[in-house]
Amino acid sequence: MFKIINLMIALIIIAILSSCSHSPKAIENPNSSQQITLELLSNKMETTETLEKIIAKFQEQNPTYVIEQDAPPNMLKVLTMRFSTNTAPSLFMVYPSAPSIRHPIKNGYIEDLTGDLILSNVKPEFVEFSKTRGRNYAVPLALEGNGIIYNMDIFREQCLNIPQTYAELLATSEKLKLSGKTPFIFPDKDHTYVRRVSTVLLGLDNPDIIPYFEDVIAGKKHIIDSTPLVSMVNKTLELREYGQKDSLGTSNEAAIREFASGRVAMFFTGMWEINSIKKANPTMEIAMFPFPAERMEDTKVATQVGTAIGIPKNSKTMMESKKFLSFLASTEMAQLFSDETGNISVIKGVQHHVKENKGIAEYALAGKLFRAADSPWTPTMQDDFGKSVQQIIAGGGIDSFLKKMEELFYNMGN
Repeated sequence: MFKIINLMIALIIIAILSSCSHSPKAIENPNSSQQITLELLSNKMETTETLEKIIAKFQEQNPTYVIEQDAPPNMLKVLTMRFSTNTAPSLFMVYPSAPSIRHPIKNGYIEDLTGDLILSNVKPEFVEFSKTRGRNYAVPLALEGNGIIYNMDIFREQCLNIPQTYAELLATSEKLKLSGKTPFIFPDKDHTYVRRVSTVLLGLDNPDIIPYFEDVIAGKKHIIDSTPLVSMVNKTLELREYGQKDSLGTSNEAAIREFASGRVAMFFTGMWEINSIKKANPTMEIAMFPFPAERMEDTKVATQVGTAIGIPKNSKTMMESKKFLSFLASTEMAQLFSDETGNISVIKGVQHHVKENKGIAEYALAGKLFRAADSPWTPTMQDDFGKSVQQIIAGGGIDSFLKKMEELFYNMGN
């Protein structure tokens, strides 16, 4: 009996020792791999499909990586909340020139990438262009710009050339109007659209408009009798004479449908709407040209870095995030991104092949570009400005508009 008990005890001890001796070997196995999950928070629903292709290629080469892309509505508000709750995503898209990035930078939420090797495949001039207050807080990948999308069939039918000056644009619009065509479609129901195109007009005609507004916001200058704003109002109203009857009742979606129907000659908007128009009418021939300045030699494209990706400060996955970003910023992947989305790549070696917006891409890549006037504004300033211009379109007076601008901007930085 005792022999049996002793034998059982011995077997149990051997089993325990055997189990213990195998555990360290399993942990130390050099062939074992640990999954690395990175979250990419995107503000561009229209590019998610292409990014998924790039992510798949990266994961194929790096099987231990899982990149999860999320593009929620109001992404920038989501990002702000994630920063404040210390749950920032591994990677996130930002606009380097927009006010939305300044508060997170000030609070130390975003990693400073200035001088980092991760920027080495970005064209140097766009490394500079993408700086926020003199530093790089994101890897710039592509530009987006504003201009005039036009119906090529209508231009051919009317024997029209691309306008090279603002006066030529008005003459072209007049000819179209006399022929029974609608020259422009304006989705003025959307105050964001109104703000965007109005600030393009401000920036095109006034190279120093951003320092001007910075001075107004700092309390160094006043807006009353502002020549740039008066000129912008005059052009806004002048252009609406060549638009549809009820622009303030037209949404952006309705404007896209109307333009895609082939009944409108021109659409002053962002290049990203090309894909929306082509989706509504795949056979439609369209192209894009810069909004012309008063003098041909002064014409530039209102441009911002529309696709840029940042990393949280002191991220636990800093090295892994940079590895994916380097892959994304490679010439091969940047070419794929540009070809499929139409975005203007700022990565070395990438060629712009998308014919519809090539007219503005050539200007931007040649350095003939500028930032719209609202770069130093807060989101509240942007919204209130757009709504105030809507009131002008509705018939409001210039004096009340300028007074509102003074209240909105003067000394609001203090």
